[in-house]
Amino acid sequence: MIGNRLRYVEANHSKIGIAGQESVASVNPFAQREMVNRFMEGVDPRYLYVVESYVSELLMKGYPAKIAQALAGKVTDELQETVRKELVKLGEKLAEDFKAELNEYRRHQFVEPVIDSVASMPKDELAAMAESLVNLTAFKRRMTSVETDTVALPIDVAVISKGDGFVWIKRKHYFEPELNHQFFSNYYRKDGAR
Repeated sequence: MIGNRLRYVEANHSKIGIAGQESVASVNPFAQREMVNRFMEGVDPRYLYVVESYVSELLMKGYPAKIAQALAGKVTDELQETVRKELVKLGEKLAEDFKAELNEYRRHQFVEPVIDSVASMPKDELAAMAESLVNLTAFKRRMTSVETDTVALPIDVAVISKGDGFVWIKRKHYFEPELNHQFFSNYYRKDGAR
């Protein structure tokens, strides 16, 4: 809040609607996204970037340069450069087609089946799925020395729905509830006082 006014920046937007008109479900990670992306798309985004970059480099620079070198001394320098430029243009198109084909495959084979399942899941299973993805992120970060361990256990889980509003599914306490019955008996006294 700044000057009694809510200020925010919308980082991600999903609109859920009726089947056939809009998306019927959405899975939107925030903060550490890599494990959710791996789960949803079947591949780590950084790995995908490396593959796409390498193929682009190969098709737009490596292959045209090798062909131009192979033509050296057999054709004029001008023709050699023309062939190289044409191969670079063709490489750009092939690299874009490669990326589009990979994207379509990921969407069809990985993303859509999960989204279809999420669309019909009950709220408790959606909460369990979210908790599992956060647990997976925490486990991966704890086991990998390369990544910073920024996700820690235990995990709070809540569901926000149009009908029920905000509902805690699982919530950590700074103390063990089983060992502190007096806290809850005082907190929820029958006379309504707190």
